[in-house]
Amino acid sequence: MKNITYLLNAITIVCILLISLGGVDAAFWEDSFERESEENWQHKGEDSIWTVEDGFLKAEIQAQEQWRAIFERYQFIAFPGPYNDFTITLENVGVSRARFGVALAKHFQSTIPEIEDEYGYYLFFTNDMQPSRDGNLFIDPGQRWNTPELQQMTLHFKDGRFQLSADGESRIDFTDANFDQIDRIAFVLAAYITEDVNVGNAWVENFTIDGLAVSPKRKLSTTWSYLKTEL
Repeated sequence: MKNITYLLNAITIVCILLISLGGVDAAFWEDSFERESEENWQHKGEDSIWTVEDGFLKAEIQAQEQWRAIFERYQFIAFPGPYNDFTITLENVGVSRARFGVALAKHFQSTIPEIEDEYGYYLFFTNDMQPSRDGNLFIDPGQRWNTPELQQMTLHFKDGRFQLSADGESRIDFTDANFDQIDRIAFVLAAYITEDVNVGNAWVENFTIDGLAVSPKRKLSTTWSYLKTEL
């Protein structure tokens, strides 16, 4: 009986979405990390392990070499970019012996054939903020804030303006006119590896994005895919 009720609810949701097809809608997306999903996230890098355990997304450094910087990403792919006018919220987020947070990237297309396209990043860690180009990053020993753990971290982007808040307090508010949109959203784990290659871990309990510009057709396919896994 429970399965029949769930199926009827699922059909109702799908019918409502079908009726609303046409135009673009703003979506709210949440991941409480109850299950791993290759449809929603993609690991980029070779020096870390990302797992979903006990309602948390966890990352652990597993570096292959010593004496170098690592730049590992867990990229959001549930809804493709570009993105604009959105708010990301992390709940219960922390890191040990590394840096961890959110990476927002812009694709810069080269106008010179001999020069490859680049991605420019702004990296918003729990205790720091740094720019990066194509993942080239050297983590210095200093920290802007002594907050490896936060109950809540909020990042808003609109038309090149970045606003970061941590546990209810504003930390950063700046504008970069070169970032008219965001092409990639990801978690980022960064560290400088010395003689101890297996150091550093991070975790986050909940992740939301409010304000995604999503066509109803895309929302329908995503919703139906989710419902099929529950049936």
